[in-house]
Amino acid sequence: MNKLFDNIKNFFFFEPPAKERDFYLKEQGGGMEYDVREEKKESTVTDTVSERIETNLSYVKKRFTYPLNNDIVIREIKMREGRRAFIVFIDGMVNGEMVDLAVIKTLLELPYFSEDEIYKYETEIIDRFVAHSQAFDTGSMDTIFEEINFGSCAVFVDGFSKGFVLDVRDWGHRSIDKPENEQSIYGPQEAFAEMLRNNTALVRKIVKTEKLIAEGVKIGKVSQTRGVMLYISDIANPDLVEEVRRRINGIDMDYVISIEEVSMMMEEKTFSAMTHFLETERPDRVARALTEGRVALILNGSPHVLVMPTSVFELTHAVSDDYLRVPYANMVRIIRLIAVIFSVLLPSTYLAITLFHQEIIPTYLLYSISASRENVPFPSLVELLLMDLSFEMIREAGLRMPGPIGSTLGIVGGLILGQAAVSAKIVSPIMIIVIAITGIGSFATADYSLSWSFRILRLSFIVLAAFMGFYGIAIGIFIFMLMLASQKSFGVPFLSPVPRIKSKSMVNAVFVNPVWRRENRPEFLNVKNKREEPEISRTWKTKNKY
Repeated sequence: MNKLFDNIKNFFFFEPPAKERDFYLKEQGGGMEYDVREEKKESTVTDTVSERIETNLSYVKKRFTYPLNNDIVIREIKMREGRRAFIVFIDGMVNGEMVDLAVIKTLLELPYFSEDEIYKYETEIIDRFVAHSQAFDTGSMDTIFEEINFGSCAVFVDGFSKGFVLDVRDWGHRSIDKPENEQSIYGPQEAFAEMLRNNTALVRKIVKTEKLIAEGVKIGKVSQTRGVMLYISDIANPDLVEEVRRRINGIDMDYVISIEEVSMMMEEKTFSAMTHFLETERPDRVARALTEGRVALILNGSPHVLVMPTSVFELTHAVSDDYLRVPYANMVRIIRLIAVIFSVLLPSTYLAITLFHQEIIPTYLLYSISASRENVPFPSLVELLLMDLSFEMIREAGLRMPGPIGSTLGIVGGLILGQAAVSAKIVSPIMIIVIAITGIGSFATADYSLSWSFRILRLSFIVLAAFMGFYGIAIGIFIFMLMLASQKSFGVPFLSPVPRIKSKSMVNAVFVNPVWRRENRPEFLNVKNKREEPEISRTWKTKNKY
């Protein structure tokens, strides 16, 4: 009853609401209590491992914010003769069984020696007692914490001024699967995953030589993201290796998450329409690039690998070209080249012809185009931009949706939306055909990043054709070629090997050479060993018959 009277009172009489506490994210002026980026600037005694285990334990807990960090495991152990020790690792990044059997059990069951002999040297822990293949000792706390963050386990023993790092990594990861973006019927069907050592092993499985150098790198002052720079020491140009190393070491960032961020930090022309890296997910493609004298960069946590340097011709090549017979591969390359021309120039060419150069259209075709556009209310430029934007929206929506829904969305959007637009006389049927051919041509592009470049170029050519017709397209092509000719990828001209017309690499830039005619490596790479195979590699054809 009282509740009913309260409701009636609240309905007829106004009462100001209770003042609530508003939350504002205030700027922190006091600074952080602990910043790993300032470690090298403020060196203290605690940066090194102490002989007193209490000091080490307190420092580890403070640095890891223990026990607030509930995935940090610190296990204290009392060994024989009463000596104390403790281990620290991150739960979920280590193999628990390996920690139990190879670390804790061996420390608890140390064999007994005389008091003068036991624990006399710091290396005794690793040399005699720890049953693990990968272990090392260090006196640097920075190194120990870096290894712990990467999945290792650290052991601290009372009386020793060094810590012991054991590699017990075993975090969840994807298994080796088929390539998704670079599919091929022929050749290996393996793709890179997110595990660094699995990726390097996939390459070493193909390039089985001790000359293959896997140089470790770390990127990011805080994240310390690990990577590997791959090259073959007796083939790759030392200047190229040094330049790649210099750019990697020159990246000054706190956190590096993906290989794409590294490529954007290493590229010379940020606003160039063309990428200067070959990004691939196939180990066989990386192995082939290494044998040519290039350098590859693998980053932990990224399923793609950067290959450098590259050229505009190599970006148009597909991985399947190396596994097809010469006539088939050349036919595919010609089709792909035609598809690239259509995806970039077809809309602008159609626009230039219909607006400025109607005289080159056959009479009956001109009548047909005019009749189809008779009831369309928009100019040709607006019509073209409207349909191109619609197609890009359908493509992006298909990529963002789950697989089955995405493919269904593409079919429904392409067919129903196009047919409805023609029936409503918003666009003409010829425009639907132009956009469809353009879209198919863009899907035939071998490199995904290159398709983005072509989409930007297509819009630029459409604007130029709308104002100046064929003259605008010619001016756009001329400016674009000048931009390409002025760019380099790690010291290599981006149009290589075009500047060297008599180069033996020129033929393979456009067409596919037979395997037995690839005697030399690409000349523009200036490698140590220019010879890839002898002049006569099919020796069975030169032997005498008996």
